Amino acid sequence: MVTSASTKSYQRQAGSSLLIQQKRLIVRHSSAAAVEADESTTTSLKPWPQPAIESQGDYRAEAFLEQHIGGPLYAHQATLPHLPIPNVEDTITKFLSTALPLAESDEEKQSLLNASASFPADAAKLQQRLQARRDVDMKDSSWLQLWWNQMGYLQVRDPVVVNVSYFFHFSDDGTLPAPSDGKSLGVMRGASMVVAAAEYRKKVCSGSLPCEAIGRKDPKTPLCSAAFKYMFNACHSGQRAGHLQDVRSQLAPALHRIPKRIFLLHQICG
Repeated sequence: MVTSASTKSYQRQAGSSLLIQQKRLIVRHSSAAAVEADESTTTSLKPWPQPAIESQGDYRAEAFLEQHIGGPLYAHQATLPHLPIPNVEDTITKFLSTALPLAESDEEKQSLLNASASFPADAAKLQQRLQARRDVDMKDSSWLQLWWNQMGYLQVRDPVVVNVSYFFHFSDDGTLPAPSDGKSLGVMRGASMVVAAAEYRKKVCSGSLPCEAIGRKDPKTPLCSAAFKYMFNACHSGQRAGHLQDVRSQLAPALHRIPKRIFLLHQICG
């Protein structure tokens, strides 16, 4: 995802150098600028051990790419804290604080309380199995990631947009020049984002992007960067004969540059 902060250093250059006619659907100048920026680093990206990789949804199978690419983006992968498993009692407490206000009668409230009181005993065996999955089966990864990737993405054919990913919202950019001489602010805005996206891709594919971290105080807790390597040069491939799920196909970035033409489609549905 490219934010206004990540585009800021490139937008002035794009806004001043890209003279684009209003309402053009093919942003030729912006794509050329993006390709020029991309070409300066594409040849320096590390070649992958193989030109293409198919992922079945288990991050562990492609973990070798994180070690191969290296850089700040993947510097903390081996020392990440494990995803915790909330205990049943805390989960019930949080559930009741949300569910009880929605109860429409005293009888419904009491039913919720009764069900919650017996739930810890009912869930004890499942909780033990979940902890065993974390400590044994998935001890070198997240206990959730394989379920999430396979059952939430690769085995589901619902549209990703709306059901999973909603939309991107970018703040207004005050660095672009005011529209004049028939220039479109929207086209200039789109062009600057294309250039910034190319720069962002270079950082992701080279591993030079800083690792994201959370926390108000230093040292902050680093977040997992495994998903970043699927952001570019990758696509969702349909089911094949004998398989119960789709696959995620990835192409080595060093072998594939960004396209020299970028097509923008507007209101093609409905």
